Amino acid sequence: MPSQQRSRQRVERILDAAGELVAERGYEATTTSLIARRARVSPGSFYQFFADKRAAVKALSARNMAVFAARLDAILLEGGYENWWATVDSAFDVYVELCRHHPGFRAVRFGDIVDTYLLDPTQDNDSVLAGQVAGLLHTRFGVVDTPALRLALLTTTKVADALIKFAFGRDPQGDEEVLSQGRRMLRIHLEGYVQVPEASAP
Repeated sequence: MPSQQRSRQRVERILDAAGELVAERGYEATTTSLIARRARVSPGSFYQFFADKRAAVKALSARNMAVFAARLDAILLEGGYENWWATVDSAFDVYVELCRHHPGFRAVRFGDIVDTYLLDPTQDNDSVLAGQVAGLLHTRFGVVDTPALRLALLTTTKVADALIKFAFGRDPQGDEEVLSQGRRMLRIHLEGYVQVPEASAP
C-alpha cells in the first residue's frame, strides 16, 4: 500500500472496482482496462501499482482477509465472549455480513478464483483462514492447537463456504434458515475436536 493518501485512495478504488467487476462479469471477463475505467484511473495509474489483474485480485484477497480479521477482532473485544463457540459463531456472522454488503468480497473471497495458494505459497487459502481462527481460539480461550483441530477448522471453512454460497443462491440477502442450519452443523462438527480448559468450556 503506498504511503501518500491520494495514491492509497487510488489503490482502494482499483481494488473496489476489481471486486465489483469480478462479481458482475466473472474473473476471466474482467480486464485491466475495465478495472481502470471503473476505478476512474488511467491505465498507466493501474500499472503503477499492479502488474496485471491477477496482482490486483491478489491484493484484494489480502485486503479481504485483513478486513475479516479486523472486524472479528473488534467484535470480540466489544462483546467479551466467554466461550470458543461464540467466537466461531461471530466469525461465521462476520463472513456472512461481508458477503451480504460487499459483492466483491463474495466473488473474490480470499483469492480462490485465481489461485488456491494465493495468500501463502505453502498452504491453500482456506488453510490460512483456518490457521488464523485456530490461533485466535488458542490465544483467547486456551484451546489446544492440534493438527486435528486445524483439519476440523479447515473442513468447517470449506463446508461453511459452500453453505453460504447455497444460502445466497436461494436469497440475494442469504437465506436465514440455511444459515441457521449451517451454524448448528458447524458447531456439532467442531465440538468433537475442541480441547479447551475446563474453566473456559462452553
